[in-house]
Amino acid sequence: MKPSHLHIGLMLDPLSGYGSKILDGISRYVQRKPNWRVAYFDRERRELADLVETWQGDAIICTVVDQRFREAAATRTIPMINVAGLMDETEVCSVLADDHAIGRMAAEHLIDRGFKNFAFVRKRDGTRYSTDRGSGFQARVEEAGGKVVTIQLNMNHSDEELIEKLAALPRPLGIFTALDRIASMVMEACWKADFKVPEEIAIVGAGNHQQLCELSSPTLSSVETDMERRGYEAAALLDRILSGEARPKEPVRIAPAHVVARRSTDVYAFDDGDVVAALRFIRENSDCTIKVKDVVAATTISRRSLEGRFNSLIGRTLHDEIWRAHFDLAMRLLSSSDLSLQDVAERSGFRTASALVNLFRQRLGVTPKEFRVSNRR
Repeated sequence: MKPSHLHIGLMLDPLSGYGSKILDGISRYVQRKPNWRVAYFDRERRELADLVETWQGDAIICTVVDQRFREAAATRTIPMINVAGLMDETEVCSVLADDHAIGRMAAEHLIDRGFKNFAFVRKRDGTRYSTDRGSGFQARVEEAGGKVVTIQLNMNHSDEELIEKLAALPRPLGIFTALDRIASMVMEACWKADFKVPEEIAIVGAGNHQQLCELSSPTLSSVETDMERRGYEAAALLDRILSGEARPKEPVRIAPAHVVARRSTDVYAFDDGDVVAALRFIRENSDCTIKVKDVVAATTISRRSLEGRFNSLIGRTLHDEIWRAHFDLAMRLLSSSDLSLQDVAERSGFRTASALVNLFRQRLGVTPKEFRVSNRR
């Protein structure tokens, strides 16, 4: 007979400021579970390792962040869910980021801005998540015909060492870093070397640590890795396991939400000024209903010339780019707000909700409602 209440322990390392997002997601799921009694333990890593080995409860959501914690967790028989990707292998069920997809999304963001030269910057720490983010970035860049230079930083690296490596690369340069805090190191090195960001070097991080990104100068673009959804899905998986579902053998992977574009990538690296003007007009007016003639009016050339040059450089028509911008904005609104479908349609340049539904079915094979349920943060 199942107990009337279940005692759930939360043992989460701060994870460089990202832990609060995971807690937000767990909290959102727990509101649905009145029979869960949750105990949150805010302790140092060593204390958490001692606690996970001895704590008496029904289940645990935790961050396996070092070998000591991993060994202690392996002794437990109660359901446990790990939400940290710091250890390559762990016996505990895990809900983690889709790191390969994060790298691909960062690459897509820089490719869309016309970059032909790319670099990936990571710490020389051997972590699986950094490796996978780099491989995803490289795969997408190579699909577009480009190459990636990987820069690995030592734990005690100097800015001069990084400056020397950056100076040897062709510009304009698009850089992706494994974490936002590594991006801030790159930005500091660029400032010291007088490399202009984003005009010479555009930088996109990963994690969307809002305080760090907004305090960076210039503000930092970053892949929203959807930590809140990771927490929500971890709690949901734990609930299913407690109800008798078999534990998954492989980690559950959470897709990134989108790139939060800020000043560090607010540039287009194309040599054609009219194509750049067209792209900027489309992005700045993605919340409005615009037509190709409106885009042409923002440039200095004829429609025929613009369409030919745009297709050659971007590989899409002006019409396709307009709807791509509307669609990207609609996806962000659906995943991050409670707006009605009609409000989302109006705020992303669609005249009607039905037009939005039709495009979602055409492009993703799902309705906007189904997309929201799967991607709600």
